[in-house]
Amino acid sequence: MRKLNYLIMGLLLAGSLHAQTIIVSGQVGDTSERKPLFNAIVSILTRDSILLKYTRTDASGHFQLTVNTTKPLLLMVSYPKFADFLDEIKPDGSSLDVGKINLIKKSVLLEEVIVSQKIGAIRMRGDTLEFKADSFAVRQGANVEELLKKLPGLQVNKKGEITAQGEKVQKVLVDGEEFFSDDPAVVTQNLRADAIDKVQVFDKKSDQAAFTGVDDGEKQKTINLQMKEDRKKGYFGKAKIAGGLPGYFENEAMANLFKGKRKIAAYGTMANTGKAGLDWSDNNKFSGGDNVEFNEEEGYFYSYNEGDEFNTWGGRYNGEGLPKAWTAGAHYSNKWLADKRNLNANYQYYKQDILNEGTNITQYILPDTLYFSNQLRKTNTLNDRHQFNGFYDVKLDSLSSLKVTANGSLASARNESQFITKSLNEDGQPVNGQLRDLFSTGEKQQSSISAIWRKKFARKGRTISIAFDHKYSNNQTDGQLMAINSYYNSAGLNFRNDTIDQKKDNFQQSNIFNGKISYTEPLSKKWFVEINYGYRINNSSALKSSYNKDQNGKYQSLDSIYSSDYAYDINSQSGGLNFRFNGDKITASFGSNLSNASYKQTDLEKDTTYRYNFVNLFPKANIRFKMGAQRGLRFSYNGSTRQPTLQQIQPIAENTDPLNIQVGNPNLKQEFRHNFNAFFNDYKVLTSRNIYLNGGMDLVENAISGNDFVDSVGRRVYQFVNVNGNINYFLYGGYWFQLKKLKVNINSGLNANGGKINNFINGIKNTNTYYTLGGNLGAYYDKEKKFSMNIETRPSFTNSKSSVRPDIITKYWTVDNEFSTTVQLPYKFEVNSSLMYNWRQKTDLFGKDRNIWLWNGWLGKKFWKNDAGELRFIMNDILNQNVGYQRNAASNFVSENTYLTLKRYWLLSFTWNFSKNPGAK
Repeated sequence: MRKLNYLIMGLLLAGSLHAQTIIVSGQVGDTSERKPLFNAIVSILTRDSILLKYTRTDASGHFQLTVNTTKPLLLMVSYPKFADFLDEIKPDGSSLDVGKINLIKKSVLLEEVIVSQKIGAIRMRGDTLEFKADSFAVRQGANVEELLKKLPGLQVNKKGEITAQGEKVQKVLVDGEEFFSDDPAVVTQNLRADAIDKVQVFDKKSDQAAFTGVDDGEKQKTINLQMKEDRKKGYFGKAKIAGGLPGYFENEAMANLFKGKRKIAAYGTMANTGKAGLDWSDNNKFSGGDNVEFNEEEGYFYSYNEGDEFNTWGGRYNGEGLPKAWTAGAHYSNKWLADKRNLNANYQYYKQDILNEGTNITQYILPDTLYFSNQLRKTNTLNDRHQFNGFYDVKLDSLSSLKVTANGSLASARNESQFITKSLNEDGQPVNGQLRDLFSTGEKQQSSISAIWRKKFARKGRTISIAFDHKYSNNQTDGQLMAINSYYNSAGLNFRNDTIDQKKDNFQQSNIFNGKISYTEPLSKKWFVEINYGYRINNSSALKSSYNKDQNGKYQSLDSIYSSDYAYDINSQSGGLNFRFNGDKITASFGSNLSNASYKQTDLEKDTTYRYNFVNLFPKANIRFKMGAQRGLRFSYNGSTRQPTLQQIQPIAENTDPLNIQVGNPNLKQEFRHNFNAFFNDYKVLTSRNIYLNGGMDLVENAISGNDFVDSVGRRVYQFVNVNGNINYFLYGGYWFQLKKLKVNINSGLNANGGKINNFINGIKNTNTYYTLGGNLGAYYDKEKKFSMNIETRPSFTNSKSSVRPDIITKYWTVDNEFSTTVQLPYKFEVNSSLMYNWRQKTDLFGKDRNIWLWNGWLGKKFWKNDAGELRFIMNDILNQNVGYQRNAASNFVSENTYLTLKRYWLLSFTWNFSKNPGAK
């Protein structure tokens, strides 16, 4: 008998040793009083409600339990006079920290209505705000963007940009992973709302902070879309086809094939309605404008402008012109070996063709006179781009990991532009005139690869990481310039004409190598220190060749005035020391990097070299006060430099616009920017009340600004120079709340921005002081499955004044008003109407009526099972009043720009939402 007992005890012991022990921990607190709850009961149950273990919280509200299973369990927290908390947990690894659980008093719950009395629709998980998607009614077949518009505290504007509690959302993830490189538009406009289980809103920590466990204060507002489990087994997607008059189309399709953690997806769009076009935030997909790098640790901006004087890469769509756009993409991601291997790969294709015509009226303010420029223009830009990106993340063991990221792109562009310009003096007499044609084509290749190895040590907070990255790009553009210029004397008589007929070849290349090592060490439970060292090599070159037409009609005569061959090399090394404090209510960091940068400019044509060296200190500090789960206050300061571009330095002239000629400045220095920022947010989940306030200021030393010289015939020669005293600021705030009895959501806000810009005009220092004040007031009402309506007004006032002519002040009002409604009719019909009135105040310079009524609408009919099919008739600009218009006041000029824009058209569309999975009904 004794042997039998020993045998049974041995088997039980072996079984217990073999079972995996997982520690479940967390903290329980009071939502209203924000204090820990002592002696609360914390229980763990099976999904069949069988009690496994329970414990009580200590004086600080903390608890700890152990379980011996990785199966899903139920966690329940109880406390007298408080509503019970119940949630599903999935133990994994050696420990599971559920964070802070905030209980709500029963008396409060009786007073508050949470999303049409659906308790549990909104939850707080530590600092994460979580919405149960099915608790917010959207129409059948709605996309994620429509769902986000229903969630309290979230706003989605016409561009698809998302704001959460006053902050712009930077990332949209799917099941915690990047989906098509976290492109928000692809995710929110193509994924269906009924595939989403939960929407989680949180401040995503930096990769380094997530790894070390030490908060560095760097966060990004992020939305994570957690898919329903049954939607991860099978496929789903949608297809849409639309056509109408005069000659418009809008087609799109997306398919998703999910199986557990493996995701395969593909999409494609084609349209000439602007819906599949790319807005300003997607400009980098076509490589337009400056490529600006910001190295946070070393605190510098480096801008390597890969554009050219022809604006070859300027094909972006922001509402100007008539666009045709084609996009396509494919995505694959998977995790395996208990999530120790993670692969994410994406391919995307973009093609865009934009035709634009318009006018530009500009007033140039000079110390002793005024000039007026009237310009007619016609442009056609065609851009396409193939882009690949992905990463492979490997957990080498429980304490170390390796992540390799690769990106690459191939792009081409074509730009054709015609300009007719006439300039007048104050008396209305002609000063100069110009006929100018530009044509250019471009090819570009870009690639980057990076790798980072991270390792944790046994002591919490002690880590080391080693990173390396390489970036390469080259850009070849070829262009043709034809300009006929006329000049007039003081009597308004033409006294000289000249013609420029040139072929231009440009080649730019850059190579960047960067290596960095970082080490963190805990000084105590709350204090940590980080030490880093980095070395960086940046080599870039630019070859510009301009050829005049010879007697044989060939472009073989090199024009040395407008040609150059330059190299620009930067070698820098930096070391940094940063201290971080991680408290329960306060997190803070402060420190600095010290950098030694060596610059070398080489004129390869003249075989001359110019060298200079900078030693820079980059201080930074931030502090964050956590006043509650969704209430916080933070302050930050950053010091950073911005390097001049190679194009700003090259001491040669550019003549693609002979009336506006840029001259390089080889003595141009880097600028140093002091940035101050403050943000406060207070969001109440129960009442959906949100208050936020954000403000910031930049003080710039040695700011890179302009030195303009305008001669008697209106020709402008400009050069970039360093100035002091530049400042810019911004401030905005909002107050969102609900009128409970009427169930109307009210949103209101105020905003201001302005500054002071110094430059030189004809040798005289000019200070332009400007500001814009604005606000918004709106109301939104939604009657579930009946109708919704929204009304909003947005007034704005602009004021601008230059010191060279303080008697000339530019000031004007603009007001945008909007009313929209959607009504669900019997027999599955639905109608939508949107009416906008844009008012623009007339000025002495801009006296034309630019006020418009813009009315859009559609009528839809759903059919098939689960409303999977929808037929829709769409009308854009029913009154045919839409006008492309923009006004700008800056430095010493004021301009009014008109352009082609989408006017009245109609579409007939058919949309099919398809799915096949266990959850489909």
